[in-house]
Formats: sequence, structure tokens, C-alpha cells
Amino acid sequence: MVSYKVPATSANIGPGFDCLGMAVNIYNTISFEETDKGLEIEVIGDGSDTVPLDENNMAYETAKYFFDKVGYKFKGLKIKIHNYIPIARGLGSSSSIVIGALLCANDIAGTNMSKDEILNIANEIEGHPDNVTPALVGSITASVILGDTVEYKKIIPPDMLDTIVLIPEHEMSTNEARKILPKTYDRQDCIYNISRASLLIMAMITSDYELLSKVVDDKIHQPYRKSLIKEYDFFENIMKSNGALATFISGSGSTLMAFCHKTMSQELYEILKEECKKNNIKGTIKILSPVKEGAIKLEIGG
Repeated sequence: MVSYKVPATSANIGPGFDCLGMAVNIYNTISFEETDKGLEIEVIGDGSDTVPLDENNMAYETAKYFFDKVGYKFKGLKIKIHNYIPIARGLGSSSSIVIGALLCANDIAGTNMSKDEILNIANEIEGHPDNVTPALVGSITASVILGDTVEYKKIIPPDMLDTIVLIPEHEMSTNEARKILPKTYDRQDCIYNISRASLLIMAMITSDYELLSKVVDDKIHQPYRKSLIKEYDFFENIMKSNGALATFISGSGSTLMAFCHKTMSQELYEILKEECKKNNIKGTIKILSPVKEGAIKLEIGG
């Protein structure tokens, strides 16, 4: 059996719509074994009672897409998923499955594809690279599709950067979150985002936390999507009034994130926990740290 551990990701990151993503320290583990015949799927953790256990399973669909693409005739498959990334919450659960399944399929087929080749296939499946890229390579990534190829650069996250995360109980459909966006944008709004996304990258590269606090605002997706997340204003007010650097929607939501200095993360966690209790806000609160490493192969039994 071949296994890969793949991190959660936060896409979009404020002004970085569809191009900036960050790997964080929650993980799914995807394991494959080729068998003589049939399909056996086991899911442990989040979604264990809802994730399809047949040919509609995303890991199986991804593997079949890969095998068909490379012309590998597999007999049967045993798939095991340890799923600890919340599903449909804007933390890259589907991207982790796609990346893990592609890496497992690559090993089973013996095709020895490079990470860049795997990334391009993942992008064919996902349609945009801001989640699959950091899931595969780790860190913070800026990525773009040039023709049919994903080009990216890794940005090593500042050592003292943490995030405080509120994961609401309600799911968010990516399709629903995209439908709410306008089809055209004012030129000034585009300039607003381009300038801030550029400085956001520089703030990360130089560990400039003061600059980071000023450039996470966005006019492309968050002003529209926040109407779908009832916890948005509550979270932003609590975090900003207590010293967080910046707040943003993770992916298309419903998860909300705040950047903070690592020295403040525990204090902000406790404040948010107490305020959620006072205001009857339901959800999971976590301190998540950016991680420099993406998907990693596990030793058998690891």
C-alpha cells in the first residue's frame, strides 16, 4: 500500500483571488493498493458517513482519470482515506484528495511523473491552481496558468506567523460562492487588488508584519461572499479589536482566518473561544500554522 499525507490549504488569501494559497497544518492521508479486482473504499474521520464509497468517490475518480490518461490498466483498487480536513469549508479538502490520489496513482502505475507534471494534471481536474499548488509543494504559493501549464513560486512563510481559524458548522458550496460574484469589475477595484496582492507577497517575503496588516483587504470576492457567512462581521470585529494582523475568508468559505503574530495566537484563541460562547456562535476554533512542506510520502505503516 502506498500512502501520502497532504496538508490543508487556504486559497485566495485576501486580494490573491485564484492565485495565492497557503498550506497549513491539518492533514488528510490517502492510501492506495492495487488489488486483483473490484473497488474497496474506507473513509475515517470527517465525512466518514457521507463520502461516497463507490465509483463516485473523488479519490477513485482522480485515480481513474490519471490511469486513463497514462494508459495504465488497473485491475482493482483498495483506497483508504484518513480525512481530517473539514469538507466544504474552504480548507482545500478536495484538493488534498486530488493531490494524494494522483501521487498514489503515479506510484502504482510506475509513471515517475515529476511534481510539476502532477500539478498540471491536478489543475486539469480542479480548474484553478491556488489550492492544489500549496497542497503539493507547501508554503505560500503564487500560481498562474500559462497555456496548459501551471507556473508558480513558493514564498516561505514568516517564522512567527500563525492564523486563528473559525470553522463554522455550515458548509459552503464553491459553485454557490462563485455565482455570487459579479461578471465584471470596476478598474479601480482591479487596481486595488493588484497593488495589495503584490505588497502582500512582499510582506511575506520580508516578514513585514506591519505591512501585512495593511494589505489583506480585497474588493474582488470577499465583499460579496461575506453575505453567505453570517459569522463574518463577528469574527472580523473580535479579531481586529484584539490585535490580529488581518482577517480574510479562507478559500470560498465558510472558514474565516486571521493572521497573527505567534506570540499572540493563544491569547486570540482564548478570546475568540469566549466570545463565541457568549454570542452563541457555533463552530470549531483552531490555531493553524503555515507549513513549508507539502504532500509527503509515508513509509508503510506510517
